[in-house]
Amino acid sequence: MNVVSRGIKNATRSPLRGGAIVLMLAISIGLVLSMMVARSSVQTKINDVLASAGTKVTINAAGINGFAGGGNPLTADNVTTIKNTAHVASISSTLTDQLGSTDTNLQSSLELGSFGERQNRFSDGSVPTPPADSTSNGSSTTTDRQTMRSRINVTGTTNPNVASVNGGTLVIGSGKTIDGNSSDLVALIGQNLATKNNLSAGSTFTAYGKTITVNGIYSTDNSFTDNGIIMPLATVQNLTGQPGAVTSVVATIDSSENVDSTVSALKSKLGSSVDVTSEAAQAENSVSALKGIASLSLAGVIGAAIAATAIILLAMILIVRERRREIGVLKAIGGSNFKVIGQFVVESLTITIIGAVVGLALGVLVSGPMTTALASSSSNSSTVIISNGSGSTATVARPAGDFGGFGRGLNQLRTNITNVTASLTPQIFLSAMGITLAVAIIGSLLPAWLIARIRPAEVLRTE
Repeated sequence: MNVVSRGIKNATRSPLRGGAIVLMLAISIGLVLSMMVARSSVQTKINDVLASAGTKVTINAAGINGFAGGGNPLTADNVTTIKNTAHVASISSTLTDQLGSTDTNLQSSLELGSFGERQNRFSDGSVPTPPADSTSNGSSTTTDRQTMRSRINVTGTTNPNVASVNGGTLVIGSGKTIDGNSSDLVALIGQNLATKNNLSAGSTFTAYGKTITVNGIYSTDNSFTDNGIIMPLATVQNLTGQPGAVTSVVATIDSSENVDSTVSALKSKLGSSVDVTSEAAQAENSVSALKGIASLSLAGVIGAAIAATAIILLAMILIVRERRREIGVLKAIGGSNFKVIGQFVVESLTITIIGAVVGLALGVLVSGPMTTALASSSSNSSTVIISNGSGSTATVARPAGDFGGFGRGLNQLRTNITNVTASLTPQIFLSAMGITLAVAIIGSLLPAWLIARIRPAEVLRTE
């Protein structure tokens, strides 16, 4: 019987003990693989987020926060200044507005509820003061609520994908998109708003006293954004009598290395009239939790590999001690150290490979849920850094529903972060196999040294 066959046979010599060793090895190796998958997937997502957001800079009109707050819009000169700033590769501009009941024949698909009514109770004319026959708690009558519900968000933009919640291409359910650089009387309508008003691609509605054609119906699976209208920027500027006005500009910088210098240049040129926000800072803050998970996963890989090595090492030391007399006999009848050690190395490899097969199968099953659970734990909160023209900064938390240009960027980051998909690549699988092989070899070194020190004469004399 040669060394290999003898080593394989010895691995199954004690089924109970061998099974226990295999089980412990399987758990350790399964943890190695699942942690490697988690780390790779999280690191890939970190790279994707930093790459997509690392070159974006948002310039908002100072004091404007979504559809709330005050401030004056950016002017055409401001936009020109941004566009001509060094390292600005491209820009997309947005002007937001709202349609009241006197501006359009459309009905909003949103129900404000008590919170929304309180937010609108100070409106300047669009929401009438409750009449004397209102309820004693000050709530509005049915007519007043209908007036408030009629508010519909309008976004004029050079980039129709501005409403996409994940930063990709806006999903058009029917019809076609619009040319954001035109001044045509066309629009994209949110799915909820279209359903409420029985609109489809090719339908028309009135807004600002003009007839607008529906080019397409979009959906974002967000009730707020799906109650909106998207039009070309110039169209909204013309309809609202605000030529050249812009509430937000997103500038794409030619390189992430030039973001900081470009932000400084923009603040210097535009002064206190703008709030400049680097999405690179947002991205760094947002992925900090993911970086922690990546580090934790790496520590898990190292810890599990050490545990597996310790298991096979202790098991083989125990086996060598139990078979000391057998080793002495083999050497006494002419067995060389190389052959005897080889037999035990093969036994160690056999046990490890069996444990690896079970462990890798276990790792494939649990790596997906484990990665998802780790990634979702990083989305509990998000913070962003705001820089204004005076040079001061502040770190603030933003709710998921904020639909300002600033909020859209943060929602995109949050969506990107939480959408971590576990991916078992051939490279990861081969790396796990390599770790398994290393565990078997390292776990055999000390037992091999112990075997080499055994002298047949001493063993036969004492045993």
